[in-house]
Amino acid sequence: MKLLVVKHGALGDVVRTSYFAAALRQKWGRQLRLSWLTASASLPLLRFHPDIDDIFTSFEDAKSLSYDRIYSLDDELEVLEGVEQLRSDAITGASISHGVPSYSEDSACWFDMGLISRMGKTRADELKKLNQRGHADIFKEIFEVPSVRPEFHGNPRLERWAMEEFRATGPLVGINPFAGGRWPSKELRIEELNSLVDAILAGDTPFGQSCTVMLIGAGSDRLRNLELASTRTGRRILVPDTDDSVLRLAAVISCLDAMITSDSLAMHLAISQRVPTLAFFAPTSAPEIDNFGVVTKVISTAADYCSYRKDADNSSITALRLIREASCLSLSNAAAEAVGDD
Repeated sequence: MKLLVVKHGALGDVVRTSYFAAALRQKWGRQLRLSWLTASASLPLLRFHPDIDDIFTSFEDAKSLSYDRIYSLDDELEVLEGVEQLRSDAITGASISHGVPSYSEDSACWFDMGLISRMGKTRADELKKLNQRGHADIFKEIFEVPSVRPEFHGNPRLERWAMEEFRATGPLVGINPFAGGRWPSKELRIEELNSLVDAILAGDTPFGQSCTVMLIGAGSDRLRNLELASTRTGRRILVPDTDDSVLRLAAVISCLDAMITSDSLAMHLAISQRVPTLAFFAPTSAPEIDNFGVVTKVISTAADYCSYRKDADNSSITALRLIREASCLSLSNAAAEAVGDD
């Protein structure tokens, strides 16, 4: 049985779709040869996955095999044109039909809410806002598997480095406050971020007195984090450098006792490594994110919540709400004991 999953898209989407590699392996057993086609930037996220046999970053390389089924999970025209060149007995997901992007009936539960929805963008947006199913529940139907669990296979060397580098005596709480400038409405407002950081460092949150804050972000976001940290000299605040590798980012996140984050790659890396996560949502859908028993959600109360507008109103995502909901997180045993000692 030769299966190919085509998933480029955002890095976080690649992470959560990779959960299904283990489920497909369990379903088909040793007869399965599972191949994956993704963008070069996503390759490290799949590199150490034991259930993926081939990882391709070009359609030319993927042509080396003929597939029993292709799961085509992107909707960009150039990707679909590449899928059209591959040899397969069946396609589940998006494809080109008479020169126009289309999708199979057995994937309509996902693509009806997307950019190539046969119902048009207005109705697709309505369906997305009405949707109460998580990504895992929807894709269990698409992949025809009974269950799925979050998992991430990182670089063991980097994970050992991170555990040594960021060993802390109290809870280590990550905050991923920014979104690279692309989605301003996904970001914490600066006044709320300052209030949140100060409250945690002061011990005025469920994380206790001995908590260390780690500000997560790459590129320009890291520079903003460094600026914020510089105004709190001598406080328990770290800004790791993860710019060189997404696997370094994953390793750093694996050390956390809790994560506070927007809907982002950092969120998916936290969930996949079962780090208790407090996630906030303004422009994107909260129900679509599966909680897997580790996620607590803070949702915008504005009228344009889940509008997928980059300028959506996020003013209701406040430090006060985040601190209140943090009490719902279950920290690791060691971290919980440290809070108790406070």
